[in-house]
Amino acid sequence: MKKIAIVLVLLMVLVGCGSKGESDVKYRIGVVQLADHPSLDAAYEGMLASLDEQLGKGTYSVDYKNAQGDNTSTDQIVSKFVSDDVDLIYAIATNAAQSAYNQAEEKGIPVIFNAVTDPVAAGLVESMEVPGGHVSGVSDISPVEKQLKIVTEILPSAKKVGIMYNIGEANSISQIETINQIAPLLGLEVVAVGVSEQSEIPLSVEKLVKEVDALYNITDNMMVSASATLIDAATSAGIPVIATEDGAFDQGVLATESLSYYGFGQAAAEMMKAVLVDGKDIGTLPVVISDATNLYVNQEKADELGIEIPQSVKDRVV
Repeated sequence: MKKIAIVLVLLMVLVGCGSKGESDVKYRIGVVQLADHPSLDAAYEGMLASLDEQLGKGTYSVDYKNAQGDNTSTDQIVSKFVSDDVDLIYAIATNAAQSAYNQAEEKGIPVIFNAVTDPVAAGLVESMEVPGGHVSGVSDISPVEKQLKIVTEILPSAKKVGIMYNIGEANSISQIETINQIAPLLGLEVVAVGVSEQSEIPLSVEKLVKEVDALYNITDNMMVSASATLIDAATSAGIPVIATEDGAFDQGVLATESLSYYGFGQAAAEMMKAVLVDGKDIGTLPVVISDATNLYVNQEKADELGIEIPQSVKDRVV
């Protein structure tokens, strides 16, 4: 009997502790990340590191899931979050955000996206200023002019810039349109090649690098995942890759005017506070846009390609 009594007391203590811990959690956040990539990882890490400050230590739980680039898995992850009736979904990358937007709409679960270049074109918001509905977030729209100017500064004789993109991604189509407007003003011709499947990339990029003076790797989920393939093809052809962010810098990108995805994650956490703690209507929160960049140059890659980096560029390197 004494042993039974002790066991019962321990069970009561454990149940009591469990109830206390659960009662402390006010906000349940489901995180769906489309794929593994340093930039997307940073968008998650920056958010996570800021939650104690924004929501209060111990007041929240985070259920993080990575779809590993699979859209079916993305839909399944979001479906589970919706059925669990989480308080907020944090969706990282366009496809993840679109899945969350569609599935969370009926229950009105707020969705905060990140790493979405053009949320209007993606059908997520009505406008950048007043999103409307149950979605807002952080845009990683690239400062195209800044980034293309790197090409003209480092390669003053360059005439053609090559771009690979996914024809099925709204963000990519939007970026191509913007690039086509800006590039001629800098004396550059754009050679854009669209694909629908990742398996098409190796052959397409092998052809493209023979026609251009540099590759510009835009914010496109498929191309970001295939960064190593693009960089290897460009290096073999003796041309550099200029990127929109520094996630593939260690793989051999020559230079980038990079946005801070970690900072984007911090901005997302601030939006979570506005929605969950302050009770603001997410549809009234403007999409966050930042044009603050850091310039990175890979001197080792420059030496490998025989490219001399001008001092004016070196002076701006972080």
